[in-house]
Amino acid sequence: MAYGIIMAGGFGKRLWPESNINHPKQFLAIKGGESLLLLTYKRCVNLFGKENVYIVTRRELVEKTLSHIPGLSSEKIIKEPEGRDTAPCIGFATVYIKKQKREDTPLVFLPSDHLIENDQKFNKTIKVAIKLAEKGHLVTVGIKPTRAETGYGYIKVGEKIEELDGISCYKLERFTEKPSHKKAKSFLESGNFLWNAGMFAWRPGVILEEIKTHLPPLYEGIKKIEDALGTPGEEEVIEKVYPQLPKISIDYAVMEKTKKAAVIPAEFVWDDIGEWQALFRIFPKDEKGNIVRGIVKEIETGNCILINKEKKILGVIGVSNLIVVNSEKGTLILNRESSGRMKEFVDEILKDEKLKKYVE
Repeated sequence: MAYGIIMAGGFGKRLWPESNINHPKQFLAIKGGESLLLLTYKRCVNLFGKENVYIVTRRELVEKTLSHIPGLSSEKIIKEPEGRDTAPCIGFATVYIKKQKREDTPLVFLPSDHLIENDQKFNKTIKVAIKLAEKGHLVTVGIKPTRAETGYGYIKVGEKIEELDGISCYKLERFTEKPSHKKAKSFLESGNFLWNAGMFAWRPGVILEEIKTHLPPLYEGIKKIEDALGTPGEEEVIEKVYPQLPKISIDYAVMEKTKKAAVIPAEFVWDDIGEWQALFRIFPKDEKGNIVRGIVKEIETGNCILINKEKKILGVIGVSNLIVVNSEKGTLILNRESSGRMKEFVDEILKDEKLKKYVE
């Protein structure tokens, strides 16, 4: 037995204007008719059972999340006062479930906005991760690299721990966050590195002890929250303490420092669709190398993403290697090579009081 926790905060900056702060990536239906969040939820229900699936999200996304997933109980949503990266999110969810269940059953943390194919292989991987977590390991899932990607973190695989259900489990030797192209190329060629998929499994007692060891201020904060849960002062304590928690990822806070980390190489198809450029890996292209959606007319245009969400025509003539997205929130014209700068771009808009409504 285990509990599945879906991390569904996010700010939707990298896929603006399709996503935005109040409608982040997990609500997008990238392939087919169902959103990434709904697909993740169904995957978790299949694995853990409906009663054992929780969603952690920002308070302002609670109503949207409830309306998005039919039959979801509000009791299964853990409400963050604000987004403060994965370490506070994971710490908060851990003490929340630990206080409710009063047991040290493994928790599996999964991002809400990744594209995953082959549920059978995914299920097998996660079940092995749970078995490894039961033995006291902090388990993460790694993806075999297919290119010298600089937008992902990398995991160096250490010595083999054991084999479970035909899947090899390894010690995690070290993390490298978003390397240079040269370093990413060397990682790819070495064959000893995996992409960090941001999926984790561990027992509550183990992760809390590691947080206490490696990041005491976070531990002290979430312990205050744990003590207040179920009391009349619960909301007041969460409101006061949570915004003061260190804003840091679980990778930096714990996984880079712990001696208990293990990694399982995944066999399923995975993509985190972190930026517009990712769509070239996912969607079929026409004979000119274009991905076209909506009412679009192009002439002498190649290797572009052309998306029009409006009811008027989008005309494109004589360009190449561009991303053009026209939607209700705005129009984006982006060189493909600059796709990784979207967060920087949206952050600049947020500084302007007159413009910020277009990214919220």
